Amino acid sequence: MSMFLRRAGTDVVLPGRSMRSRRITAAALCAAAFVPLSCSDEPAVEAAPSELSVAAGDSWKGQALADFKLIERSGREVTLADLRGRPALIDFIFTTCSGPCPMMSGRMQELQGELAGVDARFVSFTVDPETDTPEVLRAYAARFGADAERWWFLTGAEEQIDAVMASIWLARAENASAPNGMQVSHSTRFIALDARGAVRGYYDGDTAQGVRLAAARVRWLAEHLDQ
Repeated sequence: MSMFLRRAGTDVVLPGRSMRSRRITAAALCAAAFVPLSCSDEPAVEAAPSELSVAAGDSWKGQALADFKLIERSGREVTLADLRGRPALIDFIFTTCSGPCPMMSGRMQELQGELAGVDARFVSFTVDPETDTPEVLRAYAARFGADAERWWFLTGAEEQIDAVMASIWLARAENASAPNGMQVSHSTRFIALDARGAVRGYYDGDTAQGVRLAAARVRWLAEHLDQ
């Protein structure tokens, strides 16, 4: 099932680039940065190179993550304010996914270890909040050795999650008739946020190179909180 960018047909202006290079149509962004991947066994379509997969010290800064009020697996309420003050790496998964989600969570587990000692947060938003209660997320998090202080798993109202995704040009699509484990299509990107909650890069969550680039970006953001 395909996933499309909202606001299709509009232009996105990327700061810090020449006008020619920074004006990219939403359709181009969809092809280059937000590859539609459903949770299925179909082979992933390789993304074209995107300048949104920025290098560690790049000055590019994107839109801010929308404010939200969601529930962490511990039962504690979490808002955007709780993420501010340190960089974060976020992704979108669901616990019954039979496609890329377990691999993405495994990659996030690698990043949690690689960035030990770096003051950064890891946040996984469920795209199936009806199924993924805090209790379910606790069991899922335990499978991946998620540090309760550093790696959060968030669930809550669907409209809250949809608003978060829309604010950073992502979306999810449900297909109730699909087999269990393939009922939600969503992005497999890791998104780096700075200490103010602004997007600072999108990275492939299903490739080793994407993981390396994401780690380097988060490390740099933690060392340059004022940039």
